Amino acid sequence: MANKTDNPVKTKMDSLNESENLKPTKSKPDWGKDMTDPMALVMEKLASYDAPPLVSLSAQEARKQPTPATAVMDLMKEHNIPSPSSNVDITNKKISVKDGMLNLRIYTPKSGKAAYPIIVYYHGGGWVIADLDTYNASAEGLANQVEAVVVSVAYRQAPEYKFPIAHDDCFAAYEWTIKNAEFIKGDSRKIALVGESAGGNLAAAVSMMARDTGIQMPIHQVLIYPIAGFDFNTESYKESEN
Repeated sequence: MANKTDNPVKTKMDSLNESENLKPTKSKPDWGKDMTDPMALVMEKLASYDAPPLVSLSAQEARKQPTPATAVMDLMKEHNIPSPSSNVDITNKKISVKDGMLNLRIYTPKSGKAAYPIIVYYHGGGWVIADLDTYNASAEGLANQVEAVVVSVAYRQAPEYKFPIAHDDCFAAYEWTIKNAEFIKGDSRKIALVGESAGGNLAAAVSMMARDTGIQMPIHQVLIYPIAGFDFNTESYKESEN
């Protein structure tokens, strides 16, 4: 992968951060005193929807609630903040997996190269909520700034699809990407995994599944605040419990 440490992924949140005079109207919550002002404003906007707590809802109801991504987009509209420029084509692809179909969203740079590195991306949401749209900014930002083909995976979610279906779906998407790299303008020798939260868990699991089955290993994995354990009494869990 190209070294882009001096050019971080640009997302809609970055556009808010770069905008002047975006200040929260209330004090920052105790659990987020170190938030930037624009992020605190996003949390205010999210609270303004007056949605019920997710833990009080069924999975199906929780999936219909506004998300931080909703708040960011609404704030951008209210403050006339343009979306970051994009230089990728976005297509959707359905693939067959065990007992069903899986949707992939493929982001392809338009810079004209014959082949690009590939990122297989797994979104967050506790294996239950969120979808490709919720995490679109992450996947599209990676494609733009890393200049890689990004394959974002709509793995099937609990409780309708119980463990290990999500993990098996994510592994199947990785296998499909290896076999079909040239058809999506990708370099099969350069495939990395990226996941956020529950997606970080899925990315790590796919790496281990690749190791254990003896297939091609990813050359990198990027795990963003991954769920990597099951002890809810650690210092970091307690710090963020509210």
